[in-house]
Amino acid sequence: MELQRWMLSVIVLVLSGCTATIIQPDEVIDPVPVYVLDHGRHNSLVLVVAEDDVQRLALGEWRWYVDGETGLGRSLSALFRETPAALGRARLDGPVDPNCWVVQVGSEIRNVLIFSAPHERVEELAERIDSAFDQAELFYSQTLNLEFVMDARPYTLGDNSNHRVVEWLEFLGLEVRGNPTIGILRADDSERSIQVDWRDCV
Repeated sequence: MELQRWMLSVIVLVLSGCTATIIQPDEVIDPVPVYVLDHGRHNSLVLVVAEDDVQRLALGEWRWYVDGETGLGRSLSALFRETPAALGRARLDGPVDPNCWVVQVGSEIRNVLIFSAPHERVEELAERIDSAFDQAELFYSQTLNLEFVMDARPYTLGDNSNHRVVEWLEFLGLEVRGNPTIGILRADDSERSIQVDWRDCV
């Protein structure tokens, strides 16, 4: 156990310089808002497909997210070898307001980054995710308030939840520079970053 703690400390120190910057394009055709939710060492993405269709997308290690096997040993296993990945989705209710999502999201929201993307691209990404869910067995995590399906790709240190959020953002037309491995995502403009409080829900 002591060796595991030491190895994890070394990994954190090595990766501590990893950060990625998200750059909003100057022009976006038919823009709709896109939100990156910062949960600490991992991030999720919120798509506004329509006013009454707001979806949260996430990726996680299957045994951690779905089976509830959390802890240091599980973390190290996920870091050092390929493990099954869980693709998560949730519909968010109420107004399109990050403050109103705090009580619906099963993970702490430390910060929110707000961008815009072409509505057509957002719809296409949502359709791709829906297709994955339509073709697989669903699992639900009450703790995380997400439904999951097994992802086609394994979960690894080099292809984790943060890499997937970056992949989605790039599909939507945003540019991302840097390394997102440990989940430090920043906006090129600090005004795109907001703190949320459920008491401010309109």
